Amino acid sequence: MKTKEALLAILPELEELNDVDFSQYAPPYPNLLTAFLESGERGLPAFQQFAERAVGKEVVGQVLLSLLQYLLIRYRRFNEYAVVKPAVKVFLTLKGWLNENGFGEDWDRVLGSFIGYLVSMVPMIAEHEDRETALAYAKLIEDLAREASEKFNNEYYDELLERAMELRKKVEES
Repeated sequence: MKTKEALLAILPELEELNDVDFSQYAPPYPNLLTAFLESGERGLPAFQQFAERAVGKEVVGQVLLSLLQYLLIRYRRFNEYAVVKPAVKVFLTLKGWLNENGFGEDWDRVLGSFIGYLVSMVPMIAEHEDRETALAYAKLIEDLAREASEKFNNEYYDELLERAMELRKKVEES
């Protein structure tokens, strides 16, 4: 299966996926992804319609979550910068998709489970990107950490927010 090509057909705006090694990725619903790729359609809305006709809308969230998890695993295991920006973008895409499609509780679980990874990515982003880009990512991740801190009212998330704020300040001062 042409995994990377299928993912780029679903998320064509995420050109950074071209730099990701997908050799160890086993996507859910590989036949659906192949069929979508072969259909010639492009974009998340088209994939959602395609998936709804075939198996159901919830599959879209499962595909996005699987992609996010794979990117985070590569980040943690191999410390690859190539997966950092796509991971943040897939995280945001998943947030929007879940909330727009009535899966808000799933978003809460995703936010609670993975925001720590995003906060830990800020130093790497600052190291590889120009100041303006790094600051934009740092502010975005800080906002997500704030959302988690407010939503979960838990010391862990408060500490993550504090760390995100410190990292953003470092980027601002650099």
